[in-house]
Amino acid sequence: MYQVHWSKDYEVKVFYSFQFARLLMIIVLSNLFVSWSLSKFDLASGLGSHTEVVLVSHIGVSLLACVFMLHNENKSESLLVIPSVGINLTQVNRLGQVQTEFFPRKLIEDVVLVEAIVMHCQAMMECGQKLITYLVILYHDSPASDMNIRPIFLKSRLKIEELKAIYQKVQRNLKFTSPGKKS
Repeated sequence: MYQVHWSKDYEVKVFYSFQFARLLMIIVLSNLFVSWSLSKFDLASGLGSHTEVVLVSHIGVSLLACVFMLHNENKSESLLVIPSVGINLTQVNRLGQVQTEFFPRKLIEDVVLVEAIVMHCQAMMECGQKLITYLVILYHDSPASDMNIRPIFLKSRLKIEELKAIYQKVQRNLKFTSPGKKS
């Protein structure tokens, strides 16, 4: 799951727990695929004993799955609101790589809560619809460009109460005065 931490009124950080079960599932499924491929297409012929090839391929696939998982899974995300300057988004993955994105205040149109209906399936035949809410930044790349949308904290699926608290603090800190809004 996740933990939400507030640093005063200007920064919110979301920390994600490591999903060991997901990593294990990826390793097992990829190793099953490698085993099936080696036996089906006889890829191990001429490379030594079959046992050695299978062992080395399983170790290699497991290491690749670990690196892939660590590279693509976020450790934390943060939203820093600097009044009259802009919004800074930061994502840190499990390998420590940091990705930041800055939105200048003059190019930000608004920050809004958006609701969407998505299809989800829990079991083989049990599918339904689910309402999700997420926070987005409406911004322009340049003053003359079209409006773009950038979702925030999309992977965490924050609760509506937490999203509302973040939304209210962002609105208060940036003091939006868009033409259709009353401040």
